[in-house]
Amino acid sequence: METLHFPEFLRAYNVLYKETNAIYHQLAGYFGLSDTAFWLLYSLRETDRPLNQAELCSILCASKQTVNSALKSLEGEGLIRLESAPGDRRSKEVHLTEAGTARAAASVDRVLEIEEQAALRLSPEERLAILALERRHLEALRQEAERLLSEHKED
Repeated sequence: METLHFPEFLRAYNVLYKETNAIYHQLAGYFGLSDTAFWLLYSLRETDRPLNQAELCSILCASKQTVNSALKSLEGEGLIRLESAPGDRRSKEVHLTEAGTARAAASVDRVLEIEEQAALRLSPEERLAILALERRHLEALRQEAERLLSEHKED
């Protein structure tokens, strides 16, 4: 087996990550959506329930301002409506309108279908291996980031 030195690994990993993002960017554009609007609709379809802005920020790893801007745009297009959350009038839940459901079905659902088809090209063992390795890598990265961030707190 060929040895892959860290700089080569990092470049290859980053290229794969960026190429994946570029595919989703192209798909969002194909459906006439900004990246954030696409991911908001995607999150609403994937969870199949209303989400509040804080949940969307967390799911998308996006700022409140970015999410709010996309929500206002989607609301202006009549694709979503914001309703007060039960028990918390300050929190707004995001609901797809009839038009939003149709738009998501014509865009997000098609992307979910191609994601499924792409995943089915891998064996069940390969899919599990990808998830296991990504989890291990994420946990290692999280630990290293926390170590670095804790250095700043000690100063």
